[in-house]
Amino acid sequence: MDLTDADIEYVRDNYVTLAELCTERSETPEEVEPLIEQGLLPQPAYVLEDGTGFFPRDYFRLADEAGGPAELRASFAARWRAAREATQEADALEQDWQVYLDGVWGVCLRDVTPETIVRKNHLVWSLCELLILARPTSPEWRQALRTQVEELDELERQFAPTTTAGTRRNACRRATS
Repeated sequence: MDLTDADIEYVRDNYVTLAELCTERSETPEEVEPLIEQGLLPQPAYVLEDGTGFFPRDYFRLADEAGGPAELRASFAARWRAAREATQEADALEQDWQVYLDGVWGVCLRDVTPETIVRKNHLVWSLCELLILARPTSPEWRQALRTQVEELDELERQFAPTTTAGTRRNACRRATS
């Protein structure tokens, strides 16, 4: 993927390298990389042409809250299921987990948690339904549309500026389809 200077600037301004993530942690990048390869921690959100991976600043948050990478999958699933119960969403746990491991939610969401993943999915589904059943003359419909768009906007990150970096953006969109 060819990144423009604007894309690279965006990535460097909004994400950090694994070495930067590990500066104030007990783990070294050399200890974390095998955990990523084993599917215990997510891939980087972006990888530059030189191979440098960039991660969300809160990358270790879920693993830390779970008690470590070995417990991350079970914790993610429990939190995801609890959030799903509130929205009555279809069961897409495995898909959302894989998208998490692929690093895509780090591109999409400001706060990468099972709860925000479920909420984003619900909002996308609900907005699609609102648009399919459009009633633009209805004040209630317009308010619901406005409220949901604003909430989704609060959950989502800005994306890299050009469509060449859009492969990750498109993956984020496919994740909620």
